[in-house]
Amino acid sequence: MVINQVETRVQNDVSRLKAQIEAAGNSSGALFEEALSAAGNMKSGSGNPPVTVATAAEILHLRMLRSAVSLGDDTSNNDPPPSSQSINKALSSFLEQERNGAAVSATLPEDDGSKSENRTQNADRAPLDAIISKASNRYGVDAGLIKAVIKAESNFNSHAVSHAGAQGLMQLMPATAKDLGVSDSFDPEQNVMAGTRFLKDMLNRYGGNVESALAAYNWGPGNVDRKGTSLPRETRDYLVKVKGYYTQYTG
Repeated sequence: MVINQVETRVQNDVSRLKAQIEAAGNSSGALFEEALSAAGNMKSGSGNPPVTVATAAEILHLRMLRSAVSLGDDTSNNDPPPSSQSINKALSSFLEQERNGAAVSATLPEDDGSKSENRTQNADRAPLDAIISKASNRYGVDAGLIKAVIKAESNFNSHAVSHAGAQGLMQLMPATAKDLGVSDSFDPEQNVMAGTRFLKDMLNRYGGNVESALAAYNWGPGNVDRKGTSLPRETRDYLVKVKGYYTQYTG
């Protein structure tokens, strides 16, 4: 119904302006531009209702009238007016261009690529989310906390290796990984299950104190036991990052 109202309004405007053009004679250039602009708003591919044959004919007719006025101003030009055959040919060409334009518009992406990229990332993350959920259920550690540690440790890169030699998603040191029964630290499931188990051990060690457990995960439990009141800058920054991510993933 809205499309019909818009089309009727534009066609009425075109008819009114066409009558004014024909009455005004050779001094009607501005009216031509106004009419063509009004009719052109019906073009497809720009969020407006699709062009119809009747509207296309009106646009073409106005263009023909404008050409006729221009020819009338040039007394040296004695070319005959366009024939019905040429008008029909031009109309067919015009409609074909409109259809092609609509087809191209329909295939254009709706965004600049960021949405597609996010969808790809989410699809790639789905298996990891399942592993995190499994580890959370097995060891009783909040999935948001596991995810926050992974984000801070490796930014979800299962092949990450630190300058100290820590490996995988939760950055397990080779000796720790061996003690936890890990044969391949770059295998996401082995790494996350072992890392979550170690994080649970730290939570138990410090009576559920998340900050102390995270400090021990980063700096080592021996260091926290001996010097827990004077954490190094790196560990303090680590705590801030993990707690920030934890809030993000549980918010």
